Amino acid sequence: MTRTLTLVAALAALSGGAALADDDCRVPAAEWQPREAVMKLAEQKQWSVREIDIDDGCYEIEGRDGDGRAIEVKLDPATLTVIELGYEDGGARNPAPAGTVAPPRAPAN
Repeated sequence: MTRTLTLVAALAALSGGAALADDDCRVPAAEWQPREAVMKLAEQKQWSVREIDIDDGCYEIEGRDGDGRAIEVKLDPATLTVIELGYEDGGARNPAPAGTVAPPRAPAN
């Protein structure tokens, strides 16, 4: 009985760890779009790019959107699909689900 509970606990821990890594990009380097394509996408979306990094195997853009708000965007390197888009608000991230854009948070009164 104890062995069965240990096995169940181990499997639960492993599946939880896999869920935490879902925002990682697992794309072979040969399938990556070039940085020029990332810059073109940013231009089309009216983002000004301060920096392009690679984080967890994904492209990550830091810059500003068309309204001047600081953003951080994570892209799939093969398809350039937005995986995560977050607005920087005094250091706090406000992530939006993939494919959506969250409105800015209203200041607290």
